[in-house]
This record gives sequence, C-alpha cells and structure tokens, in this order.
Amino acid sequence: MECEEYLSSSRLFRRLRSGPHGRLVECYAARLVRDNLVRQGTWRCLNVVGGLLCWIAKHRRMLADLDERMVEQYLRHRATKQSIQPGDRAALKRWLSLLREEGAIAPAELPPLTSHDRIFSEFDAYLRTERGLAPKSIVRHLPIIRRFLHEVCPAGDDDLGKISQQEVIRYIERHARDWSAESGWRPPGTTSDWRIWLASLTPWCGAG
Repeated sequence: MECEEYLSSSRLFRRLRSGPHGRLVECYAARLVRDNLVRQGTWRCLNVVGGLLCWIAKHRRMLADLDERMVEQYLRHRATKQSIQPGDRAALKRWLSLLREEGAIAPAELPPLTSHDRIFSEFDAYLRTERGLAPKSIVRHLPIIRRFLHEVCPAGDDDLGKISQQEVIRYIERHARDWSAESGWRPPGTTSDWRIWLASLTPWCGAG
C-alpha cells in the first residue's frame, strides 16, 4: 500500500516511465509493489535504477549489454559522487532479474565448473546409467560422495586415478565412526548402503 501510494504521486517514477525504457520501469515498479517495499525503499530503488539508465545513455551503451560486470562499473562510478547504500545492490539485482525475465538482457553467466564439480557430475551420471540406481538412492548417496571427493581428491581429476580400494575402505571406516547429531554428517544407514557406495565408487574412480 505504501509503495503504491508513493508511485501514484512520484515525479521520479513518471519521468522514468516516460523514458525509452518505460515499460520495463513499470514492470519494475510492479515488482516493488509485490515485494511490499516502503516509501523510502521504493524511492531508493527507482533512484539507483534511474541513475544506472542515465549512466548507460551517457556512455552510449546499450541496455541489452547490461550484466553484473557493468553494474559493478556503475556502482564504482556512483561511489565517486555519493555513498553506496546497503539496499543499492539489492535494487540493481532486482532490476537485472526483471530484465532477464522480460528477455531484455542475456541470462546470467554460469560460474565455471571446478574439477570437483566435473567429477561429481560424471559420478552422478555413472550411478544413473551404469549402476542403475534409483533417483532417491542417488540423492541419498551424493552428499557422501561430495565429501569424499573433497577430502580424498584435493587436486581433483589428477588425484582420481590414484585412489585405491583400501583408501576407500579406510575413508568409510573413518567416517562411519565420527557421526554425531552435532556433526551435521550422517553416513548411509545400513551395511548394505555402504556396500552399494563402495561398489559404485571403486570401479568408477579406477581403484583396484
């Protein structure tokens, strides 16, 4: 309610709405209403987005090129003229999210996969295709595999082929004893679970 009351009389909102990106500004304002922002928060969001749009036009850039890197450039520029408020980044993050939903800018870039991410993804595929485990079984086992990979394969792919079956067994025995309610880690609940885990991991990683 407070947000809607502010928008109904805001000269800043009218100015931005009458600009070249008026439809997107209206969608952004609707998002602010839905998020139930207060009057000051609504003004701040429109102010920082309006400043960004002016900065883009002044530097002859295109809105379609906007991404997180360009937002950081704008914030560094803005910081030379006024202090960056805690809500400014959130306002611009909300703006980027809206633009992506509307197809006005490119999707966010995914962070590059680490070597552990690649191993984890490959093992997930192995459990599905080679071992034929049901999705529920995979979900139960994958957190344990992730911990195993980080502990036993610190170098990622380079360490994977060096794992022996005895090393896998020692890892299982070591962590089968260290579970507690406070630890936040729970091993598979039965001996059968452990056998499935070991049988799945050993041939996949080349342990012998």
